[in-house]
Formats: sequence, C-alpha cells, structure tokens
Amino acid sequence: MKFREYILVLSLAGAPFIPSVGALAADCSNGQNTPKWDVIGRAAQAEDCANNRVQSYQDRVNQNVQQREQALRDGSQNLRKDYDDKVNSARQNTVGRWDSARDAEKQKLTDERARVDQTIQNGRDRLDAIRNAPKNRLDSLRNAGNAERQRWDNLKSQTGSDVNSLLGGSGQ
Repeated sequence: MKFREYILVLSLAGAPFIPSVGALAADCSNGQNTPKWDVIGRAAQAEDCANNRVQSYQDRVNQNVQQREQALRDGSQNLRKDYDDKVNSARQNTVGRWDSARDAEKQKLTDERARVDQTIQNGRDRLDAIRNAPKNRLDSLRNAGNAERQRWDNLKSQTGSDVNSLLGGSGQ
C-alpha cells in the first residue's frame, strides 16, 4: 500500500514535467550527429543536452516565480488600494452626513433666530405705535388747526385782493 501511494505521488508530482521533458529529449535526440564509436562526443552531447534542459527548466521556474511574485505584489497593492478607497468613502459619507446635518441644524437655528427677531421687532413696533398714538393725535389736531388757520389766512388775502380789484384796482 505504501508503495502504491509513493508511485501515485511521484506520478502526480512529475505529471506537469512529462510533456516538457519529452519535448526536450526529442530536441536532443534529433541533433546527435556523433558516430556510435565516439563515446566522449556522445557524453559531451548528452551533457549539453542535459544542461540545456536544466537551463530551460530554470528559466521557466524563474519566470513562474517572477509572475507569482508580481501577482502577489499586485494583489497586495490592490488590497491596500481597495482598503484605502473604502476608508475614504466611509469618511466622506460620514463627514458629509455630519456636515449636512450640522448645516441643516445651523439653518434651522438661523431661521428660528430670524423668526424670534421678527416677533420682537413686531412687538416693539406695536409698543411704539401705542406710545406715540396720543402725541400723534395731538400733533394732527395742532396741524389741523394750523392748516385751518392757513386756509383762513389764504381766504382772507384772496378776498382782500378780490375786493380791491373790484373797487378800484389798486388797493395799496
């Protein structure tokens, strides 16, 4: 049972590399031009092929590592940006609500103050009218007497000038 599990793990771990290794092996086997008797040449060619495979594998691993690191950096930056956006949005919404509520309260107080000031001014005007009513009546009576006297004076001078013009023309 342990042996089967070991083989299963090895087969699953090696599964992603089988096509790439096969492709590299095919590349190496096609380029062999050394004769069968040249053992050192074949060994050097096998070493070059193995080095190429290792280098290709390292390049792919490095590229994958760089892509994952970049994805992690981008992910953390995106998380930070999302967090900052949510914080700013919450601040703006909260401050805006508080500001609008505060402004509404200020406007309400200003309107109430204006209404109270208008009521006080109306009361002052009524008191002034009541206080000044006797004086105004007396002034109007005095002015009426003066106006009547002025009317009588005008009538007297008009009548005098009419009589003089009627009697002889020059009353002076």
